[in-house]
Amino acid sequence: MNVSQDSVPAGSVPDSNTRYIYITFDDGPLEGSEDIDDAVRKEKINVNVFVVGQHALSSSRMKGYYHLYETNPFIEIGNHSFSHAHNHYAAYYRNPASVLKDFLICQDTLHILNKLARQPGRNQWRIQGKSIDDVSSGRASADSLFKSGYKVFGWDVEWQHDSRTGAPIQTVDDMVELITKKLNENKTVTPHHLVLLAHDEMFRDGWEESELKQLIDILKAKKEYRFQHLSKYPG
Repeated sequence: MNVSQDSVPAGSVPDSNTRYIYITFDDGPLEGSEDIDDAVRKEKINVNVFVVGQHALSSSRMKGYYHLYETNPFIEIGNHSFSHAHNHYAAYYRNPASVLKDFLICQDTLHILNKLARQPGRNQWRIQGKSIDDVSSGRASADSLFKSGYKVFGWDVEWQHDSRTGAPIQTVDDMVELITKKLNENKTVTPHHLVLLAHDEMFRDGWEESELKQLIDILKAKKEYRFQHLSKYPG
């Protein structure tokens, strides 16, 4: 059972100013996953991780990181495919049946309990009442995943990073401003709900001084914000 730092006290309901933030991390387990695990345990906030099967099985160290995720009550695990398309996205999405098989292999191999998915390299959504594509490539496989019982999630805001060093590109202040603006102007897929994309490798240099801690601390101080799992996302 997931522990929720965001649960509403008995007898009360969120008011109309409540905003829900879904912090998600892609591509783990990688260096950085241990710090993410440590972070959410200390901060007691709900987050989602979208994991890659090949990464989880690549070494005993990565298997250990994945076990941390499995046993962390604040972390909800989603499926990011077994192969991550081998980073050849155009070829990968030409065969939707193969994409579905890749996800099913990851689901079974890692014993993922939730049918939450994010396609590699694609900001595409398939949830009840919403079908959104950033590009046409991957559309058919997203449909196939949804028909197979998955909720497919993209994101509203990406915290970008340097692919060589893993270092975040936007500052913490940049991200706070962007998150606030998106929510206030209802420029998210679902009003009052914002999905943030980050990556495990961004936070591999320690937790206590990281930009992630700074962002969480600022958002936690805003009483109208709640951190939630994607299984609770409307739709």
